[in-house]
Amino acid sequence: MKPMELIEQGRFLGEEFLLWLWMRGLKEGGVSGLDGDQSACFVDDAMQLVTESGDVKELSLRKGNPAESREAFEALSRGMRPAKAKVRLLSGDMEWTFTLGAAGLEISTMKLPPTQAKDPQGRIADRLFLLEEGTSHLERRFQAFLEARAQDPEAMEESMREWVRASLAGVSGEEVPWEG
Repeated sequence: MKPMELIEQGRFLGEEFLLWLWMRGLKEGGVSGLDGDQSACFVDDAMQLVTESGDVKELSLRKGNPAESREAFEALSRGMRPAKAKVRLLSGDMEWTFTLGAAGLEISTMKLPPTQAKDPQGRIADRLFLLEEGTSHLERRFQAFLEARAQDPEAMEESMREWVRASLAGVSGEEVPWEG
């Protein structure tokens, strides 16, 4: 099998991971749920949803809070899938923002927390450490996602479907963002 075919076949996993991050960010405050990890992860102010069917094949939502928008939940309810999202990761007083693509779980445009070092070598060392730290937080979340998915994929899929339905209907026990 060709490498691009393998990537295309595995794309669904990245899409589910983005949706899972999105759901956890809204439902559980973005916490990782892992022992000793106090970080939080949220879908931020840009996302792209795609589908192969229908008149609209791609929907880009930017500015404001698209992760809580009615348009995003309507797109999900019509079968669109997250293809790319800007993600904000917080840990203590450090913050990373980056774009996460679903197809290959590629990270791009990562903005690192500021470095405290003054000399060029120190700044490079700090930036490399911060890059590794940020990707480690994301890798731990991906590992948790894979473990939860492997335990009961049908339950995970149903919880995500129910989250979309509840968010769209506004029956999640909380006021939906667009009605506030």
